[in-house]
Amino acid sequence: MKSAISTSHTSPASFLESLLAQAPETLPILRQSCIQVLNLTQDKRSNASDIGEIIMRDQAMMANVIKIANSPAYHTRTPVKTPTSAVALIGFDVIRAMVVSAQLIEQADTFGADTTNLKHLLARALVAGTQAQELGKAINYRETGSLFTNAMLYSLGDLILALCRPDVAEQLEVLRREDPARIPKAELTLLGRPLHVIAAAMAKHWNLPDTLVQLLEKKPAWPKSHPEADQQIMEGIVRAANELSYCLLNPLIIGQGEVLQGLIEQFLPPFGLSMIQLEHTVSKAFSQASEIASAINIDRQHFLPASEADGQFLHNQHLHRLTQTIHQALDPEGILSKESATLAQQASSSLQSSPASDKPLLDFTIQSMKISEPSSLLTFVTRTLHASYGFERVWLALVIPGKDMLQAKIGYGPHVETIQSAFHCPLSHGNFWDRLLHRFHPIQYSSLVKEGESGGMPTAFLKCWGDQPGFAGTLYAPNRPIGVILVDRCSTGHPLTDTDFAAFALVLSQTNANLARLTQRH
Repeated sequence: MKSAISTSHTSPASFLESLLAQAPETLPILRQSCIQVLNLTQDKRSNASDIGEIIMRDQAMMANVIKIANSPAYHTRTPVKTPTSAVALIGFDVIRAMVVSAQLIEQADTFGADTTNLKHLLARALVAGTQAQELGKAINYRETGSLFTNAMLYSLGDLILALCRPDVAEQLEVLRREDPARIPKAELTLLGRPLHVIAAAMAKHWNLPDTLVQLLEKKPAWPKSHPEADQQIMEGIVRAANELSYCLLNPLIIGQGEVLQGLIEQFLPPFGLSMIQLEHTVSKAFSQASEIASAINIDRQHFLPASEADGQFLHNQHLHRLTQTIHQALDPEGILSKESATLAQQASSSLQSSPASDKPLLDFTIQSMKISEPSSLLTFVTRTLHASYGFERVWLALVIPGKDMLQAKIGYGPHVETIQSAFHCPLSHGNFWDRLLHRFHPIQYSSLVKEGESGGMPTAFLKCWGDQPGFAGTLYAPNRPIGVILVDRCSTGHPLTDTDFAAFALVLSQTNANLARLTQRH
């Protein structure tokens, strides 16, 4: 049944003008300290000390910024105590986005807005920001901070409506779920002009970055080939991050599987990204966004995708896999419940057989989530790769603190004792192990002998290891590299396949999600 559109509120043609003309009654006004921070973070001559001085004069802002800096998202070894140190750690772009978000929440009661709905929108915006930042890192984009700001505030129009016209926001959201093709006409009927035009005007009014204004003034288009210009790259990532955040937080809405499939086909290839990389960025983005949000009182529940229930299952295997990854990263205890495990098995049975949904992976996921000690987890993942996935040799080596050295700790396969004694590989800038420890996704190598040309491969180790091809990936706890896992088929003669690589990557990703969970717990 189509939703009726009411026009009994403020005349649509005057909506934007009324917001600007009747402020502060109709529009949130940013405090002077917030405006100063926004101005300074856009001035290339500014430094952390300049911004820290402004923040210090605003007790509420200072508390939020320092709380964010000390959150698990930034993994500080020593507590951050001053605004200047916090700004230097967090970065200008995150600071800029966060001061706006915090002020919107503070003013929600003044405008009679639904605070829960506003926080849900801000959670989605935060996910979009962190997702854009992680995608930028994956393709080595230079200004990942600007990606965060632009992607997060790209939903500025929805945030303004949630505050100032909650009735209109609710009607448009219902349409977005039931009949998205009617949205453009509905915006004109309800608002007098497209929402993105209003959002661009608000961005100018609040002196937000020019790049954001330009993004809001037009709808980005997917590039047909690898984009070269920074503006094209930014537009593509911002659009993808926002569509992805909405899709993953609302996976049960009809058509979201098609939306995700469109992203996979139209966004990943031009940007040279794989599905495995996308899964990894999603896990990191949701984890970081929820950690940052806790500083401004947005609960973790706002970051959890709608659960499969009442017979509704996600038949798109990619959407199912990504939502499961998010639940595992944010709510590991919940996903271990008997009901959730049963749902996962039922949903998996409806999918095509693949490394993402087969029984070994499902069993590994459920069993690994029950493990409460990191050392037990590492033993379990190493044994599972050897016993369940057909890798003849599996080795786990850990970074030895203070010695710039990787040392083998757990191994399965031929010549275990010989390899154990020889696997003492130095870490030096640019060698194979150093590069591997700074990657966020696994790799396939053709030969460690060849990789050893850049150093780090002791002769004794290479002699007993040989030159077989294999896979390698990095372990994080939660984002600090702590070790590596190597797998191969040694001398069996069975070649490694893309399916093998996908299975290895998924097991590694699940392991890192569990390490993050255990690190936070301890």
